[in-house]
Amino acid sequence: MSLCQSNGSSCGACCGLFNLDCLHIELKKILEERTNFFSENVDYSKKETVILYREEFEKKENSYSKKDATIYNCPFLGYIEPNKKRIGCMIHPIKTGDPKSQNFSFYGASICQTYDCRNKERGNANDWENFFDSLALDECQYSNLAGDHILITRIEEFFLDSGISLLFMFQNHFSLLKKILLYKFTKGNSNITSFEIDMESSQQGTKFQKLVDKLALVASDELFSELETLKL
Repeated sequence: MSLCQSNGSSCGACCGLFNLDCLHIELKKILEERTNFFSENVDYSKKETVILYREEFEKKENSYSKKDATIYNCPFLGYIEPNKKRIGCMIHPIKTGDPKSQNFSFYGASICQTYDCRNKERGNANDWENFFDSLALDECQYSNLAGDHILITRIEEFFLDSGISLLFMFQNHFSLLKKILLYKFTKGNSNITSFEIDMESSQQGTKFQKLVDKLALVASDELFSELETLKL
């Protein structure tokens, strides 16, 4: 398993899921609509049905509000398991048997199959995967965290700057780490994709302040105080 398809959930951030400017419950409806239409109308042995599916949903979803008009949201992202808890590429080679099947998508097979997000490339990606799974997140929440490499970088930098190893962070600061991650949802903060550029990485400020700013914390927040007591 991996951050993309973990034991507990799966991530679709690189497919532009969060570029659609709507609530998670609406994102789930969009994923369900794609999945149902795909299963009822697409026969991969008839390639024209794949093309017609893409044309249909690109036209339909072009009218949806987006956070960034330059970012593509792939309509081939849908539910890939019957229980509709796991999302993924509906034209992935594992499903089609064709190693080039993702050439029907906007990015094409070479990009879809070689791209690894920055969180997946971390040396401790398995630790983050296991931690995310322990939170019992739904598919949208999981994607929101697994694809947010900027937040994870801010967290790691803060703990390291506080003299705490990342292994010790996972082992001895489980509750605080959980609060940090789940706090993101209380403010509605969302990454747009998993390949966003960290525009503030070189800006002045302590690691504590950068994490605080990323979470939009204020001094009156309980989490702010917990982090402040931990910093060196």
